[in-house]
Amino acid sequence: MDNVALIISTYDKSEDLWLPLEQSYNKFWNDISIPIYLSTNFKKFKSESFNSLQIKDEVSWSDNLIKSLNKIDQKYVLLTFDDLFLTAKVDNKSIENLMEIGIKNKYNYIQFYRSISSGKTIDKMLFKKNMETKYKNSTIWSFWKKSVLLNLLVKEETAWEFEIKGNARSFSIQDFYSTKINMIPFVNGVVKGKWNPLAKSKLRKLGFEISNERASFGFVETIRYKFRDLQFNVLSYLIQLIN
Repeated sequence: MDNVALIISTYDKSEDLWLPLEQSYNKFWNDISIPIYLSTNFKKFKSESFNSLQIKDEVSWSDNLIKSLNKIDQKYVLLTFDDLFLTAKVDNKSIENLMEIGIKNKYNYIQFYRSISSGKTIDKMLFKKNMETKYKNSTIWSFWKKSVLLNLLVKEETAWEFEIKGNARSFSIQDFYSTKINMIPFVNGVVKGKWNPLAKSKLRKLGFEISNERASFGFVETIRYKFRDLQFNVLSYLIQLIN
């Protein structure tokens, strides 16, 4: 896995998330063999597990990621976010096997997360996305050929704009896949800048240090998010079952 790196999309204002995030990796993915990079601006996180890229000023999420990708030598990247905390042991061997399959077969993208894109099952583990489908380029736990990702990024775009406009740009590119199950157990701790209190409570019970600096969802927001999450899980399960 010399040619693969994991990049955690972040920035300096999310510094409060870095310690519990590192703790979740140390607890649940301590056998990871690829380097882990934090896409920070000016700050350097004191860590034995994470390497701070320190890309300095940025104009957008995409600009941050472009600069981060250009600072590393690896040709493949596993992309994730600073608010996706691990909650159970990651099967590192299975992840590495899938990455090796992707590299050997020259796949451009594998999402290690059950997708709601349209497509078809190719074996018991992998689902091939259609050329033109929603969420084809979803960024959650996405394994990319770095040159393809760089080609799709436009430096002025936010992460949400990339998943919409970048998705349309991806329609001309073949070999986008997802796994048929969620390969990496995690919880989305922060949504639109606020803690999901259910996730926050779970992470504290797992022993992670959570700062009280950041605001949390109220009751109505929490219920609304939980319902949306359930809808996604049911829909993705049905799509994989049918296809």
